[in-house]
This record gives sequence, structure tokens and C-alpha cells, in this order.
Amino acid sequence: MNQIEIREMKNFVVLTRFIIVCIFIRSNAIAQTSNTIDLQNNLSEAINSKEAKLAGITGIPLTFQCDGINGKQPISLAVGKIDKNSDAVNLPKDTIYQIGSSSKSFVAVVTLQMEAEGYFGQKGLDISIGELLHDKGLVESSVWNYRWNKITLRELLNHTSGIPDYTDDKFTEFSEMYLKYPYRQVYSNEIIKLMADEPIDFSAGKGWHYSNTGYVILSEIIANITKSSIKQQITSRVIDKLALTHTYYITNIESHEINPSQIKLLMSGYINDDQFKKFSLFKDNNNPVHSGVDIVPFSLSWANAAGSIISDTIDMNKYIQALFRDKAHGGLLESQQLAEMKSLVATESSEQYNSGAQLSNVDKKTATGFGLGYGLGIMAFFTRLPDGRSTMYYSHGGDTLGFHSNWIYMENTHASAVYVFNSNKPGYWKVRQNIESAILSKMMNECVVN
Repeated sequence: MNQIEIREMKNFVVLTRFIIVCIFIRSNAIAQTSNTIDLQNNLSEAINSKEAKLAGITGIPLTFQCDGINGKQPISLAVGKIDKNSDAVNLPKDTIYQIGSSSKSFVAVVTLQMEAEGYFGQKGLDISIGELLHDKGLVESSVWNYRWNKITLRELLNHTSGIPDYTDDKFTEFSEMYLKYPYRQVYSNEIIKLMADEPIDFSAGKGWHYSNTGYVILSEIIANITKSSIKQQITSRVIDKLALTHTYYITNIESHEINPSQIKLLMSGYINDDQFKKFSLFKDNNNPVHSGVDIVPFSLSWANAAGSIISDTIDMNKYIQALFRDKAHGGLLESQQLAEMKSLVATESSEQYNSGAQLSNVDKKTATGFGLGYGLGIMAFFTRLPDGRSTMYYSHGGDTLGFHSNWIYMENTHASAVYVFNSNKPGYWKVRQNIESAILSKMMNECVVN
């Protein structure tokens, strides 16, 4: 996780609380109920705020759903424009955007499904990389590495592996390459080769550090075992399974890999000044990658399995609803694997837990670091209303070079919300704070507990 991601994540943990939401159903057949109107008003207020203008946000789509509102059906809205051009069209409700690290739960779903199917033997996710590759006759694989061989699949998923993150600011190779060759496809083995000789940050299971590298390694393990790419696995197991019509795993250029009729739905996302400011090439407006440029035409391959999915809020909401239901109730995972996904580790040390330790008790007293803790591709948080009520919810944000998105899920009311900004310029978190506080308040005050 780079320093921008870390700073914004911490801003969220400290400052999340207020309102905003966007709504409308893909069928376009929703009446303007009070539930729709208050969300629309909050969304309009957000897009017109000085904070949104300073951050360069041109539009915000959002989908909201819970028991007790709109007959349990999703509501979707969008405000603003699809890009910053003077002739920009109004933002469509099904605009497609880069979901960033929200992609991680898709990889987790594939891995957990494979565990249930017996791919990893009796040890399941607790099998080590070395043992798994040896058992499968894959010792010549690019992920065979003596530094990594004792690390388990679970530790890759919950960021307790100790493997450094290739997107950390100290690793400049990919930043420099992106600035020079933004259309070039980056392959998994390049990322793995770059990190292969880097020392481990801590012994596996003895700490926590967000590592995109772990998900790249995991995707290559899956590809080696199944003889098919992580893109194929995600597409068949999740995207096709749920009929997500606006969702794609991108291997290089978005516009080359989606339904041609949907190219017009691609929301522009704008790179901010902080991300490459130490590189002189970034300051050259004749260079393709420079401050304020739309990054969507460039390759998304640098994000790899850690963040290469694009979607719309409608599909993402449908996915989140399925993510937290077991297969017996129309979900994606068996009940055992669903419980594993929600099992949390501490992201920082506290009086109760060391960083990376399994959380045996989950309540507001255990909150450390980035919220309560990290599961398998998901995070957990507590929120408190002014009247003193509090509850836990699940979430995961996603930052790319031009987007910030987030999803929220509250189990007791099956409440979900998904939204995105087409800028992650420092300061956007103030807009996020207002939106999420409103979402959480609506979930706790208006949704019906089952």
C-alpha cells in the first residue's frame, strides 16, 4: 500500500461519519420516494461541495440496498458528469470505473471456493506455498522462492505474509516504467521477479502489512494449479455466475477488453499531483502521464490481481450481497469458507493483540489500526451514532491512480452501499466522510433488522 493509500485509509478510520448516496435501478422504474429524495439531495450536496471541486471530482454514482427500504430492492443514483470536458454528458447510473483493491475479495472468493473443492488438500488455506507447489509438481514455478515457501495461502490473503508491497513508494521501478510507457502491459512474473530478492518485512504470521504483492503471488499459484488465468477463474466463478454485465477483469487496456457498446460508460479518472511529484517526467505536460490527465486510456495491468477489475455500482452491490450469503442462500461461498473470509486479524498491536494475531473477540474495544481488523479480502469497522448506538460493518476501499471507491455491508439488515469518486486527490476524504456517515446513519435508522 503506497503512502497515499495509507494516509487516506487512516483519514477514513478517524473521520468517517456523515452522508451521501446515489440511487436508481437498472430498470429505471423507481418512483421518487422519500428514500430516494434524501439520498439524491445528499449526493447533490456532495458533488457541489467545495471539497469535491478542490479534489477534482466530476461525478459520484452510488447504489444502496437494505431490508425495509424499497422492497429490499437496490436503489441507484448518479450526479455530476462523466468527465471534466466542457461537453461532458451527465453521469449515467451504470458508469464503469476502476474498483482498485476491492478486487481482492474476488481473488479471495476464487481461493476459498478452490479450498472447498479440495484443491489445497486437508490443510486448506493453511498449506504453505512450498508444500503446495511441491505437491502439485510446480517447483519450477515463478513463485517458487525460498523466502516465501513457508508462507501460507491464508497469510497471503490477510496480509500477514511479511512480503513487501510492490506499490510501496520505496519501489520506484514500476512508477518510472508507468510514466515512460503507460500503455505497456505489465505481467505477473515481472512483479514477482522484482520482489523475489527483497527481504521479508517480518516472519509470516507475526505482523501485518498491506501487501498487493501477496495477491499477485496468489493469482499465479491459482493459474499454475488450474492451468487457467486468474481472469478466467474470476470470470467463470463470480462474474458469469452472478451475471455481472458491467464487470471485467482487465489485463491491459479497458476499452479493448469490454463490450464495445459500453465504452461510452467508462468514467474518466484523474491522476493527482502527489502521486508522481518526485519524478521530473511527471511535470512535463508533453508526457502522456502528467498532473490531471485521465488515466483510463492507459494500461491497468500494473494493478494485476490486487486491483485490475472494473465495474459499476449496480454490479458491485449485487456482488456484495452475494459475497455475504452462503451458497445455501444464493451466495458465493460455503458456510465454512464464508466464516473464514470474515475471520479477522489485528492490523496493529494493542494491549489485547499483537499485530497479525487472530482476533478471538470482535467488538469496539478490539479496534486497532485500520478499523477492527482484516479478513480475507475484506475489512471490518465499528461505527457509533450520536445517540450512543454502535454496530460493526464490513467494507473495503479501492484506490487506483484516478479513482477512489468503497463498499459497505451491514449484516443484521443485509444493508449494502457502493460508491466511487473519479479522483483520489488528497482531500477527497472529506467528501467520503460526509457520504459514509449518511449511509451508516441510514442503515442504522431506517433498515429493518431481521
